[in-house]
Amino acid sequence: MNKPLFYRWLSSISLLLLLSACAQTGQQPALEQPADYSIAAGKTQIAVRSNWWLQLRDPFLNDLVSQALQQSPNLKVATTRIEQMNAALGMADTAGKTQIGVHLSGASAYLTDKPESQRYDTRHSFTQGMLGLQGSWSFDFWGKNQALAASALGKKHAAEYELAQAKLMLAQAVVTQYAAWQNLDQQQLILKKRLENAQEVEKLLSQRIRAELLPQNAVYPIQQTQIQLQAQQQLMAGSIANARHALSVLCGQVPSTLDNRTPRAAAAIPILKTGRLRADILSRRPDIAAQKMLLSSRYQNGQATKAEFYPNIEIKAFVGLSHIDAFDVLKGTSKFVGVLPALNLPIFTSGALQSKLTGKSAEYNEQVARYNQTVLNALRDTADAVSGYQIRKSELALQQKAHELSKKQSASILRRVNVGVENKLVYLQFQDDVLLQQAKVALSGAELMAAWGNVHAQLGGGFYQE
Repeated sequence: MNKPLFYRWLSSISLLLLLSACAQTGQQPALEQPADYSIAAGKTQIAVRSNWWLQLRDPFLNDLVSQALQQSPNLKVATTRIEQMNAALGMADTAGKTQIGVHLSGASAYLTDKPESQRYDTRHSFTQGMLGLQGSWSFDFWGKNQALAASALGKKHAAEYELAQAKLMLAQAVVTQYAAWQNLDQQQLILKKRLENAQEVEKLLSQRIRAELLPQNAVYPIQQTQIQLQAQQQLMAGSIANARHALSVLCGQVPSTLDNRTPRAAAAIPILKTGRLRADILSRRPDIAAQKMLLSSRYQNGQATKAEFYPNIEIKAFVGLSHIDAFDVLKGTSKFVGVLPALNLPIFTSGALQSKLTGKSAEYNEQVARYNQTVLNALRDTADAVSGYQIRKSELALQQKAHELSKKQSASILRRVNVGVENKLVYLQFQDDVLLQQAKVALSGAELMAAWGNVHAQLGGGFYQE
């Protein structure tokens, strides 16, 4: 008999048997593809850098952001998630490697009555023990373990990008809340000046009433105005306290931490050059990067499931020592060595595997939809942030012009009062208008600062994924 020919026939038949043992994937849903939205190619011409809040040159704000990034419980949650993904990645990496373990077992028993034997002088005790070294290795012919490791790596990267997104949103929240606190503090100072102005009006009206130039009820409206201003001061104080509390909690502190602190006066907001959004926006946001990594992870899960449809071989080996001493009748120590090859043929599990693959395909398509929605939300939020910044910038410029005009008009009235051709009450009325316009400027400045920070956040805060 021609032995080489026989072995070739045997190999061919074995291969055919293995292929026939493969499970059928059945009818599976088609895998969706991420949407290709029409975005102009190129780079977005909006300069955004990391640690963007430093451009505001406010040491107090810088300290608050630093505290928040170090102590926020939400960030610690995200950090522990990365640690979990690292552990899962380590487990996935070792799954395709040789597994070695040591097995040690033993048992001992003592009988009060010795077993009876006509041939041996027995003892009361029975002892048995075994020490072995075990090893196993699975042939990853179809890449199942590699796919699972790639899936775990994708989840790890996604967790890292989610942490970057959480840091970005936290910094934006701190800047926005700080801007609101600055505005409220400024509004309180303006209310104080308006109240002093109203008290001056009341003083002049009282003088005229005493001179019988005005009736007694002429002072009632300004007194009512003072009461309303005092009520507004109380409400403003409550709003300031709430802003401090919110900022303290954002920084990972108890609400009362900032009770004795006041914000620095608002400074000019750096000018941010804006332009059209380009395709690179998809690589500048950590939330999109996280969804992309989860998409890759889901795809690898599907590939790992497909690998289960094919036969696989696993080899187990063991070596060790065994000892037994049975009442001094049977005793001895022996060595043992064994090899156990195992062939996994998914012949009778095709139905379960088909259902599992269907589930993995559905999970992938679900992630595609999540990715598409994340991209759409990002495009909308970024466009809104840019247009919002442009609007707030123009609004502040108009409010500042209006404020300057009101100051000029008030100064003109004061000059007329000084030469005796105008009533001082008229000047005080115009001065109140100046303060009202100043309040509008402060509010617009705070809104511009929040919009400025929102642009940086929506453009990724300096993040970039290759």
